[in-house]
Amino acid sequence: MGKLFNCKACGNEMAKSAKTCPNCGAKNKTPFYKKWWVWVITVVVVVVAATSGNTGSENNSGNTSAPQKNSPKISMEEFEKIKTGMSYEEVVSIIGGEGELTSQVDIAGYDTKMYTWQGEGGLGANANATFQNGALTSKAQLGLK
Repeated sequence: MGKLFNCKACGNEMAKSAKTCPNCGAKNKTPFYKKWWVWVITVVVVVVAATSGNTGSENNSGNTSAPQKNSPKISMEEFEKIKTGMSYEEVVSIIGGEGELTSQVDIAGYDTKMYTWQGEGGLGANANATFQNGALTSKAQLGLK
């Protein structure tokens, strides 16, 4: 006989291979997350998500306009150059590209905007900068190199 366990409905012992409890008739269903196909799908989704990031095909080869001096991704060196009180335009000139406006609020004469830049470094590397009335008030980074 296979391994025994207690029925979830009545608590009596029953074989794991039994489709129903011999005592109460409750169905013995394996939770979906314990089925092999759920894990195969999960692994496929994680692999696709991990490989669908930047493929490096966004380069300037073939572009005859002025060469880009700086990547629009932020590095730790650039992050350290950014100082409180700088304008958004000054920060953009250091980083080499505009950030994504992720939050904006205008309350009682205070216009607050938060921008996010993708970072050079590992998966998820990024930096955030918060500007109030046009001046940098705070910055934060994760995983920059």
